[in-house]
Amino acid sequence: MAFMGAFGSVSAQSNVTVYGTLDAGVSSINGTKPAGIVTKLSSGQQSYSRFGFAGTEDMGDGLKALFLLEAGVELNRGNTGLDSIDYNVRKSHDTNLFGSQAYVGLTGNFGTLKLGRQFTPLYNAYGAIDPFMNGFAANINNFFGINNLYTSDYQRMSNAVVYEAPDNLNGFKASAAYGFGGFAGDLSAQSQVGASLGYLNGPLTVSYAYHEANNEKTTVEGALTDTFRTNFIGAAYDFGLVKLHAAYDQNEQGPRFKTEDYLFGLTLPVGAHAVFADYTHKKNKIVDSADADQYAVGYTYNLSKRTNVYTAYTYVQNQSNSSIDTETPGKSVGTIQAGLRHTF
Repeated sequence: MAFMGAFGSVSAQSNVTVYGTLDAGVSSINGTKPAGIVTKLSSGQQSYSRFGFAGTEDMGDGLKALFLLEAGVELNRGNTGLDSIDYNVRKSHDTNLFGSQAYVGLTGNFGTLKLGRQFTPLYNAYGAIDPFMNGFAANINNFFGINNLYTSDYQRMSNAVVYEAPDNLNGFKASAAYGFGGFAGDLSAQSQVGASLGYLNGPLTVSYAYHEANNEKTTVEGALTDTFRTNFIGAAYDFGLVKLHAAYDQNEQGPRFKTEDYLFGLTLPVGAHAVFADYTHKKNKIVDSADADQYAVGYTYNLSKRTNVYTAYTYVQNQSNSSIDTETPGKSVGTIQAGLRHTF
């Protein structure tokens, strides 16, 4: 056994990559606060700012070990953690060093198995369809799957076991995830389940995802909430000159919450330039006059392969009993963003 261990330590091939995204800019929001317009320097507008370490070890016969440690960065303050202004992670504010992602796993002909904190299948499915690619104030997470009673984090899942099917499935992709709740004597409390099925073939992308969060117990001892469930389906087709996007979801949580969301968008790339836009509608199936609409347009220009500038405008129109992006029900909210993003 000692001889085999020594041989393995010599023959295994390992590599570690340091990577990151640094994104900062100015945002101006009108309508979110009763006092007036909020203008500030913001971190993570187009993409959330982070740095990370990713590594693999080739153990032969197609089997590899892998790990990833990813830390969010608040560029405006120089702190680690995920900035609350970051629209990608507004429901997963986390000040832990590696609160963005942290996992270890194995990958091979069987697929990939990962253990730790990581993105959910639902969040990855969103990113495959959203013309804003889970970024900017207009990203799909602003409407889809949102409920104020929802106490779990559907974008990232802690205590998670995630399986991803291998890539050789003729364009199909599949994943499943389970997150342990960690409550003594109750395996289901605060647990989460997620799954996705996708298809990518040439210009066509189709994505389905399901997520369920059992909120039987919240972080407040003894508090009970209903289980949250969401079903999502979306598609995108690249015609060459323009790419069209469409998505739909259903959300429910007990007798007090049931909504539907619709998205229609486009992406128009022209060399180093790209324009993207979408329209999103939320239909409240329980509460009257609680629907909302979102109109958004964005623009990016690539200064190089790793650096770009951007700007975007988002307008949310709330009905009298809706309060998306605002503290005042019925208030409309306009957001202007401009900034610089660099990846390494």
